[in-house]
Amino acid sequence: MKKILVVDDDKTLLDIVNRDLTLHGFDVQTYSAGNVSDIVKWNNPNLILLDMRYFGRFGAQICKELKEKYTIPIVLFSAETDEGNEFADYSADAFIQKPFDIKKLVDTIELLVN
Repeated sequence: MKKILVVDDDKTLLDIVNRDLTLHGFDVQTYSAGNVSDIVKWNNPNLILLDMRYFGRFGAQICKELKEKYTIPIVLFSAETDEGNEFADYSADAFIQKPFDIKKLVDTIELLVN
């Protein structure tokens, strides 16, 4: 079972994503606070789903920092459509716009973890 780490400061969104990805057979760990690098180290996920705005920090910068340390696929997600145009500049593997279709999210994850 593939482990997905979901990091977002919106707890309602975390609950929804956790439920939906679990129903699709993923082992899901969610976090709404904490140092993302430490969270990744503790959880050893197969993929990270990271909000573009995480407690005032620009998630894309966090992504770039994580990619310097780990070889884990990272999917950035955001409600801001213009942020998705530059996800590759931050070494992200994909971008999903909120609100998202769960099938598109699952398809993206499966593509990156298989």
